[in-house]
Amino acid sequence: MQMGLFSRNLPSTLSYTEAATALIIGTLPLLFLSKLPDSNYYLVIGTILLITIVFGWKNKFSRFLFLIGMSFLWACWHGLEITQKIDFLSSDYRQWDITIVSIPLTQDDPIKRVKIDRVDGRRIFPSLYASWNFKQNGHENRCVGQQWRVTGKLNPVHASLNEGGFDRQRYFIAQRMIGTLKTKHVEQVSVQCSLRQNIIDQFKEKILAQKNQGIIYALMFGERGLISIEHIQLLQSTGLTHLIAISGLHIGMAYLIGYLCARLLQFFLPIRWIGENLPLLSGMLFALLYAWLSNFAIPATRAIFALLLWLYVRKQSFYCFSWQWAIWSIASILWFDPLAILSDSFWLSSFAVLAILYWFRIFPIPLVFNRHPLFRRVVPLIHLQIGLLILLIPIQVLLFKGINVMSLFANLWFVPLITWGVVPIVFGILLFPINAWHNIAFRFIDKVIEIGLEPLVYLNSFWVDINAISIYIVLFCGSFAFILLFGWYRNYLGLLICFIVMLFFTQSKNQHQEHDWCLILLDIGHGLAAIMVQNQQGVLYDTGNRWNKGSNAKQQIIPFLKHHQVIPIHAILSHNHLDHTGGVSDLIKQYPWVSLRSSFGQPRHLPCYQGQNWQWGKLRFDILWPKKLAETSHNNDSCVIQVSDGYRQLLLTGDLEKEGEKSLVMQDKYSLKADILFVPHHGSSTSSTPLFIRKVQPTLALVSSARYSPWKIPSDKVYLRYAKHNIQWLNTAEEGQITICFKKEKMKISRYRKEINPRWYHLWFGDRQFP
Repeated sequence: MQMGLFSRNLPSTLSYTEAATALIIGTLPLLFLSKLPDSNYYLVIGTILLITIVFGWKNKFSRFLFLIGMSFLWACWHGLEITQKIDFLSSDYRQWDITIVSIPLTQDDPIKRVKIDRVDGRRIFPSLYASWNFKQNGHENRCVGQQWRVTGKLNPVHASLNEGGFDRQRYFIAQRMIGTLKTKHVEQVSVQCSLRQNIIDQFKEKILAQKNQGIIYALMFGERGLISIEHIQLLQSTGLTHLIAISGLHIGMAYLIGYLCARLLQFFLPIRWIGENLPLLSGMLFALLYAWLSNFAIPATRAIFALLLWLYVRKQSFYCFSWQWAIWSIASILWFDPLAILSDSFWLSSFAVLAILYWFRIFPIPLVFNRHPLFRRVVPLIHLQIGLLILLIPIQVLLFKGINVMSLFANLWFVPLITWGVVPIVFGILLFPINAWHNIAFRFIDKVIEIGLEPLVYLNSFWVDINAISIYIVLFCGSFAFILLFGWYRNYLGLLICFIVMLFFTQSKNQHQEHDWCLILLDIGHGLAAIMVQNQQGVLYDTGNRWNKGSNAKQQIIPFLKHHQVIPIHAILSHNHLDHTGGVSDLIKQYPWVSLRSSFGQPRHLPCYQGQNWQWGKLRFDILWPKKLAETSHNNDSCVIQVSDGYRQLLLTGDLEKEGEKSLVMQDKYSLKADILFVPHHGSSTSSTPLFIRKVQPTLALVSSARYSPWKIPSDKVYLRYAKHNIQWLNTAEEGQITICFKKEKMKISRYRKEINPRWYHLWFGDRQFP
């Protein structure tokens, strides 16, 4: 094989770079496939590839296509393997041999990450992981490295899916997290904690004594569970989250420290011992040590892989361009772990490396700046950060839905502080076990971080939300960069024009603007959050739940509104229960102009009681229940509203139960008939009486529920009542976000898992019997 991008001497031979490119291309479809090919397709595709390689072995392009096909099959096999194992392992109670691999420093969170070693005595390969709740079994003493044998059942991986929100289910699959273990019998096989856990315990008290304990813990051991919500939001909005995940920058710094330590040692050694092998080996050992401290977190492991490849290439006799090394590294990572293609961190780190190499190739630093020692050190850093700021805009907007225009200054300030002021001290703490030194070092690190965070509070305000970007724009930007880099525009002007045309046509119109109005039922688990949208304005019915570190408003409602550029103007709170009103404070904080309406008589709330009505655009709102305001609003005091556009009726019911339904039905002055019904009380057996269903006569029933609800709702009995009347039943737990758009008498239903964003990793894994 030749080293160049194109092999000129041997036209039938692929270069390493071309082979790596083929492998990357073949793995890419794993990100977009709605369904993985089954075994029959494997046979067909394999036959086609075999014919291609047999009859076109001497043809370079045939070999290229063959490698693409083989990497596609390899990637699909990994996807099929994990989905089939999830379905099989969750089908029944089994015996699990597990090892604890991650545990919070304070142990307040009972849910731990475990590696599945064996199931029913059979070894699991490739490695799979799961969550496990210790307190469920009354075991408090636990640590990383302990081995347990448990009997239980796997709850398959499942997550809420909404437009604009974080794709947690894709994240879990990329991490090979297959679900949560629910155990009924537990046996401890090994009591001994791992060496890493012992090191963590040694520094535990000193870390917890610091003000910025979460960031210190993340930088030392790669665990981010202690970082406060405020710090996470601050670092994310200033483009600095990469600093608290042990990845390429940290591993590179560890390598440099090890390299310099070896060079310093060589100063005292005989001349015959002075060579490059010892510093290279020392640097690699330091990098491995840091990766080990992070429990070989996926970003750190990828960085180690790339570093090993760089060291290998460095010791070879051929010359390798830096961009070739980058492509080989990316291809090698995908070959060993094709599911990495689903990881946001993989894309961000890959784009960052390629952006750096591209920037210094197209815009090298002028030689005039090399004449002064100060310029030689400062200018490259500024030049690098400017390049990253510009070139990473597309991928940052795609992943984080916005950019901070002042992130250049945030990185110029905070990155050197962490790189030179924290990471070397961390190694100093590990290498010199002196208690007095540790006390000084931890206080110093805490102070450095404190100083670094202070300007970020101001820079945080420069965040700009950008939500209307397509993945095609990112692909276009990347293709355009390669066109400029290799000068392809000189010979392929037509190709350039095609990309511009593609960019123009991918600017699809917002579906909410193509219809009179749309109803969106968000997938928020147990709770309720619905949005009615017309003319890019929205009215909300309930705001979901709230918990210690967040709310449905932060995680689902606000990201959806920003994604579709919808401005909320009004929010109706059905009743005063947390799973319906929990997100209202975060919603008002983001959109202070939103007016509120409720049935529980809060100050500044518009009242919601029987007889009120109003018109909003094409929609008329009629309040059917309750008869009067209640100081403490319970389920049967839910604000029941009938919404009509003149063609169809929608009935919003909150958590109305049997007594409330009966009272509503007994009132002859209101017609309850509706085409679409929000199933009362999430489909609980305490609601949806046969009389109420007959009175409403819906054609579509919508349910907002969680798959693993502790209350086991929706009820099978309730589902059968609706099925008996041939009423279509859509549940957010199964469908994800449900969007229904109306154009006069026409109605279009879109479900996240099936129409909006159908992907193989969004499927319902495990038992499908769910109402």
